[in-house]
Amino acid sequence: MKTYNKIWIFALGAGIAASCTDLDTFPESGIVTEQQKTEVVETNPERLQADVNSLSTIFTDLLPNSASDPFHNDFSYPAVCIQCDANGADMISDNSGYEWFSVGFEYSDRNANYAVPLFTWNFCYKLNKAANDILATIPADTEVEELKYYRGQALVARAFAHFTLAQRFQFTYKGNEDKPTVPIVTWDMPAESTNANPRATNAEIYKLIYDDLTQAIADLEGFQRPNKSAIDRNVAYGVRARVNLVMNNWNEAATDAAAAMEGYGLLTLQDVSVPGFNSANASSWIWAGLYDAGTITANYRNITWPGHLCSFNMGYTCSQALYKRINSFTYDKIPATDVRKGWWVDSSLESPLLDAMNWGGVTGSAISSLDISNVKKPFVPYTNVKFAPYQNNCGTNVNASDWCIMRAEEMVLIQAEATAMGGNVNGAKTILENWVKTYRNPEYVCNISSAEAFQNEVWLQRRIELWGEGHAYTDIMRLKKNVVRCDKNGQSDYPDAWAFNIAATDGILLYRIPQRETNANGAIDPVKDNNNEGQFPVHGDGAGLTDGCVIL
Repeated sequence: MKTYNKIWIFALGAGIAASCTDLDTFPESGIVTEQQKTEVVETNPERLQADVNSLSTIFTDLLPNSASDPFHNDFSYPAVCIQCDANGADMISDNSGYEWFSVGFEYSDRNANYAVPLFTWNFCYKLNKAANDILATIPADTEVEELKYYRGQALVARAFAHFTLAQRFQFTYKGNEDKPTVPIVTWDMPAESTNANPRATNAEIYKLIYDDLTQAIADLEGFQRPNKSAIDRNVAYGVRARVNLVMNNWNEAATDAAAAMEGYGLLTLQDVSVPGFNSANASSWIWAGLYDAGTITANYRNITWPGHLCSFNMGYTCSQALYKRINSFTYDKIPATDVRKGWWVDSSLESPLLDAMNWGGVTGSAISSLDISNVKKPFVPYTNVKFAPYQNNCGTNVNASDWCIMRAEEMVLIQAEATAMGGNVNGAKTILENWVKTYRNPEYVCNISSAEAFQNEVWLQRRIELWGEGHAYTDIMRLKKNVVRCDKNGQSDYPDAWAFNIAATDGILLYRIPQRETNANGAIDPVKDNNNEGQFPVHGDGAGLTDGCVIL
């Protein structure tokens, strides 16, 4: 790995660069005006299909920013998710030169010149640009059903992009409505304003997000998507459920979560008693990034999410022993009767989930100590075995596993939390108990009477259930929690450089707007307007902080 992997002075136009569209020219290669594009799609709406398909591919692009000089953490949305969990308190890795997400673990990603936060910025504005290109061609008063479906998908994509950014560049919506987030970009804004586009407030950007999703839900009624990478009405409801949860619109969050789950099953005890989370065929997956094995060759095995997260395939994780593992403080909170305790090996490197795996004739817990030169090093305590390799083939170099963007279990947890916070704690307990007892831990009982305590219980369930799926940091921000990696005695599973706690109000929690944007956008001062509060944390900072959930 190159020694400058974490720092990137990026001369690019990728953030909101022009997207590829099949409507730029007529077949005779004449240039098409915006008015002509609108006329074309009214009579031939299928001409927009390629543009709509691009919304899905943006989530799974490999090397969208750095193909000429590859960064091995440049794999679009799954990389955004891993970085999100690296900023939390439940995922641990080693402090190694081969750990491409080390900037997230150490919080040095709060630097306007660093590549990883720029990847997040570019992913979101690229998705936003693709959505705006579609919206620009569809008349507001269209009655063409297919065009309404296209508009609905584009509106969800734009809302998702703005929502992803808003959660990282400002403290959570509730109580911070007037604070600045990121620039809003819509298709109908004057062209010259892109170079003088100030940060919108939380109130402004969340209004647009909410309005986009509400219109999308109406537009997508009756739409039958071709696969789970496409956006449909369930996805729109699911994204709005997340947004309502952040906005503390409790009743609406619960209602939307229920609508998002409609028609989907839940992963059973049997489903989660083996490594999984690698295929969109799973009954509970609502929205997914799909990968084609033909495009994930051995040359790209490291530039994929399994190459950094899965413990059963060729990639940095296994070859360098950079196993993503759970914090033992969180692991110890999982009852022995909960099937999810087996999603990680214990301190003796054992897990019942390994009984379902075979690595070159080695089976069961013997896989933990398996050592294959340049392929696999032995597991370490609390290594995750949650994620199965592609086609469950241990040792594969085809890291083409699908990525889960949204699943029904998350919606159950949103429904439970929102029901309690909306005033019905007993109803919320019934929702949570029914799910956990049926699908995860038959002996589970929720003995909680207050809404606040119940919210912490749901957060614990989210930390376990959604581990590794990209929710850790945004949950911390939404719940206004401290980042707690060390107990009151200073003990921590993290490498020393990453063993610190951060107060919920510390400005270091906020991402910095990339230098590329502040250079181009005169409405954002790189000093005054760029979340420059807080200090980079160091070993031992925040001693004594608790999170009210795992560290009490």
